[in-house]
Formats: sequence, structure tokens, C-alpha cells
Amino acid sequence: MSKKHNRRGRRSFLLGLGGFSAISCANRFKSSSMPKRESHQDFSSLTPEIKNGRVTSLRNLAESKGLIYGGFTQRDSAELPIDEKFQRIFVREYGLVVGGFFGVTVGPFENNSYDFQQTDAYFNFARENDLVFRGHPLIWNEFNSPWLIDKFKASDTTSAEIDKIFVTHITTLAQRHAGKVHSWDVVNEAIKVEDGRSDKLKDPTISGVRGEKYPTWLNFLGPNYIERAFRIAAEADSHAILTYNDNGLVYSNPYGNSYEEKRRRAVLNLLEKLLAKGTPIHALGIQSHLDGHRNREFDRQKFRKFLSDVASMGLEIIISELDVSDEQLPLDIVTRDRLVAEAYYDYLSVVLDEPAVKTVINWGLSDRYTWLSDFAPRLDGAEVRPLLLDKRYLRKPAWKAVAKALKEAPSRT
Repeated sequence: MSKKHNRRGRRSFLLGLGGFSAISCANRFKSSSMPKRESHQDFSSLTPEIKNGRVTSLRNLAESKGLIYGGFTQRDSAELPIDEKFQRIFVREYGLVVGGFFGVTVGPFENNSYDFQQTDAYFNFARENDLVFRGHPLIWNEFNSPWLIDKFKASDTTSAEIDKIFVTHITTLAQRHAGKVHSWDVVNEAIKVEDGRSDKLKDPTISGVRGEKYPTWLNFLGPNYIERAFRIAAEADSHAILTYNDNGLVYSNPYGNSYEEKRRRAVLNLLEKLLAKGTPIHALGIQSHLDGHRNREFDRQKFRKFLSDVASMGLEIIISELDVSDEQLPLDIVTRDRLVAEAYYDYLSVVLDEPAVKTVINWGLSDRYTWLSDFAPRLDGAEVRPLLLDKRYLRKPAWKAVAKALKEAPSRT
């Protein structure tokens, strides 16, 4: 199985966890074609500080700067209550938890019914532990329920039927915990430049959904479905930060006009159009599934400019799904951990310098629980090490790198 196909397949695995996200399937450039790094960061000397009798955590480091640092558990809602150590460490390190509101887990199912058992578990976990709660997503082309997919595929389904489902779905989900949700990813991954539309929107009848080509929201409701989703969500929950979330926005290449650069332009154009219509959109979510072997392709200047362009529109920026794949890094753990840590630090040192960034969310906490183990495995069979804690819940250089970036970040207060 190819790596590209493998990463797409991770979504199936994450369904069992009650949440998942998407990742860019951009073409990669071989490291031999990139210039060598001139220096390396050394995180080995960083040790957790002890203040007022407690060890410094990412949560309190972030809070001291007016930031929220959060995470996705990568745990099934039924497993989470059993692992008390994981809960304790998650609450220590993170101030926010993500709940996955995906069609296959919450609905709509037959007769427009819904099941909130999994998402309620994460919401209750948040309330019991003084965590901020984030919902993801309201509208997405991917992983809708079988009942809704059959509706999309049926030749006699009308736009009026889909419109009714659309309005009911957004309203039902957004009202579930209205006034108690930090942010919603209202629309997730609507851009696909390769589909050839002038508006750069993803057309499922062209690019397909999980290998199949059938109409979804865009095809039934037209391109204004994005604007309408935000307006409906705003009516259902006037307190949440309403976010457009997308992937493939981070890297550049030495030749210019890369896949990611085209996507950045498309996202900026989409945001500009939405704001020009008075759409109640408050933030851009940047999925940040980094690749350790692509550190050289992270152009700080270009990415700073992108962040600044978003901020100049008056939008907040949420780093929504942060981790670092090590699948193409050297086998040696010391070297591998250092390169992963460098990726975290290099990225966050740029990101946190932008005042519009107020929330950062790691896609996982411990290497024990990560989608990358199954869907971006190393060819040498070694265990992947993409997250901040190892399998024993011990802090790695990656944790120290994030702590260093947080300490150096300008205060938002």
C-alpha cells in the first residue's frame, strides 16, 4: 500500500476513536534536493521547572502567555475513563480537549436521528477537569453516515431534501452545548485546487470521496453552502469561535508556486469572499501535520506572510491538529527525536510570533496512542515517535521544544 493511500486510510482507524482529521496528500520532494540545515537546536539542557510545588506544564506555560494549548486524546470515549494516568497527564499538559462530531458517530442516521454518546463523554471530561471544549466538524464531505451517503447517491434525492438535512444537522450539533464550546470547525477541507473549479472548491464528483465519486453538499447546494453553514451555526451558538479548517498549508519548495502555496492562495481568496459577504466567520484552523523530513521545506518568511495576511482580515488563527511524522527520519532514536523536536520548535517559533494565534492543539499526547502507528508506519518497522510524550508518558525532546517555544512567545495579555 502506498504511503499516500495509507494516510488517507487512517480516517477509518480514527472512526473508532470518535474523531479524526485530514492531512495534505501533497507531493514530497526528496531531501537530497534540498539545502542542508546549517545548525541544530539543542533541547537536551531544558528541564521542567518547579513553581509553587508543581512541575511546569504546557498548559500553565501557555496560560501565562494568554494562550490555550490543547489536544485530541486519540482515545476511544469508552477507554478514556479507564486510563486514569492518561487522564491525569492530559489534564496537566492540556487546557483544551477536542470532541469529534463526525457523521458516522453522531449522525444523522435514519429519520434524522442522532447519537451523542461519544461526544458527550468528551464534553463531560472537559467540564469535570476545567478544560475548554472544541467541536470538530459540523460540515465535511468525508465520513458522513451511511444513511446520508445513500441520500447523496440516490438519483431521486432533491436539493430541497439535502438543504433540510443541512440546516437540521448544523443546528442540532451546534445547539448541543451552545454557549459552552470554545470553537467549532464549521466547514472542514472545502478547498481542492486540482479539481479545476474557478473557486478552487473541492468537487466530490471530480476528486471523489474515499475513492467514490458522488455529489455532496457543494453539488446539491452550490458554493454558497459554506457561507450558509456559518450563518446557521452562528444562529445556533452565538458564543463559539466559528472556524474554517483546512490542510496542506505549511510547506513551500525551492522552486516556488508549490502545491501548498497554491492552497494558501485559495484559502485566502475563500476567506476574503466570505468576509466580504459579512459571513460570521471568526478564525482559520490550520491543520499542522508536519513531516520531520520536510523541515527544509518550511519557509519561515512565506509562512509568516500567510499568517499575517489571515490576521489582517481580523481573523483569529487556530493551530488545529499538530504532530510531526518521523516515518522518513533516521532509525537512531536520539537523532530522530531531535529532528522531530526541531520541527515542532521551528514551526511554533514562527506561529506563536503571530498575535492572531491564540490556540494550539496537538493531535495526540503520547506515542502510545497515535494514528501514525497504523497509517504512516516506518518501513524499518520501528515504532513511530511523533508526539510530546513517549509510550511511558515521559517527556521527550519534542515536549521541551514546545515548552521552549511557549516560553519565548510574546504575551497575549
